[in-house]
Amino acid sequence: MRFYRENHLGAQESTGSMLIKNVSQQEKEEEEDDYFDHLPDAILLVIFNKILDAKSLVRCRSVSKRFNSLIPQVEAICLPLLRKIPPRKPTSNTLSAKHFKNLLNNFIPKSIRFLHRIVSINKPRPKNARNLLYYSPNEALEGFKEMKSLHLELPCPNGEVGLAGNDESFVKWKAEFGTNLQSCVILGANSIQREKLPKNDNLNKESGNRNCESAQPVLTDQELKTRIVWMISSLIAASARHYLLKRIIAEFPDLRNVVISDENKRGKLYMGEEQLAELRSNSGNNESSVALESSLERSVIPDLGMKLWYVPQLELPGSGCVIKGATLVVIKPLDHELINGKKGAMDDGDLLGNGFDGNEEENAILGEAVREMIKLKKTYVMEMTSF
Repeated sequence: MRFYRENHLGAQESTGSMLIKNVSQQEKEEEEDDYFDHLPDAILLVIFNKILDAKSLVRCRSVSKRFNSLIPQVEAICLPLLRKIPPRKPTSNTLSAKHFKNLLNNFIPKSIRFLHRIVSINKPRPKNARNLLYYSPNEALEGFKEMKSLHLELPCPNGEVGLAGNDESFVKWKAEFGTNLQSCVILGANSIQREKLPKNDNLNKESGNRNCESAQPVLTDQELKTRIVWMISSLIAASARHYLLKRIIAEFPDLRNVVISDENKRGKLYMGEEQLAELRSNSGNNESSVALESSLERSVIPDLGMKLWYVPQLELPGSGCVIKGATLVVIKPLDHELINGKKGAMDDGDLLGNGFDGNEEENAILGEAVREMIKLKKTYVMEMTSF
């Protein structure tokens, strides 16, 4: 039996169609209801702090007035900086310049190119010349004045050494700064290869003994020069990031920790709350140093002491890798007493707990390499003057 009732126009309407209309109207009301409106601001800020990505957070500001008012209160930001593409200047010798560049890339050793780049970086440049590879982060971070944690990711210049492959050299580094460099650790090698190595304890000990035996040969002059290039290029990269940070912290007084890495995860600069406070308190005190840093576009590196471990062939049974030309370098200022006792000071044993920038697999390999190398008694000690 079907029941009908008359609507306000006098037409008959079935109860079945009435139910459908009521359900659709209820669904429409539920769709229009914004569930975020039921969440308190504190919960929304927790969600926004998990996003991290600055670009996504900026987009969230356009969603609603409420989001726009809450996003500036976010405390944790990750900002990948875009690569700056310089405008092309048409010249008559474009073709010959291209051939000359190919000639350099194909026939000149990497170490010579690194030395050329280092020398060119050290040359003072006019103040108006800014050859940065990336855009300044200050404008992008302008809307996050309450930021406490910052992770900047820089684009990598072409030609840097990194963990590139099984048959190429790689260099990883990590550095800590206050007003000046406090510590830098560099791990490099000629190559890294995966091999089927046994993993039982007895053979692990045999592998350790072979590593100790292979550490006896002395570094050749060419190998030593290559490692000095690694050290200088890593220190210059770290000091350039420190200089970039000096231009950021003045606008963000609540900033408590900063990590500046690169897109290929080759190096990482870290500064904690005490180190940032030290940098703020000493910023701009030495006018001559400020002028020099402005011309170099990096912070000045102080006189340094270095300890170097070297193993021609390092076997890692845990990860099944063989690293050739494995080199570990710990760098500290010669006047180490000025930072001794602070969190910024790094002892050799701290290497085990502080990882390099990289994925989980890379960190496992590099962590095992560091643990094996610091067991070796033979080390090289060097000093480097300020530059």
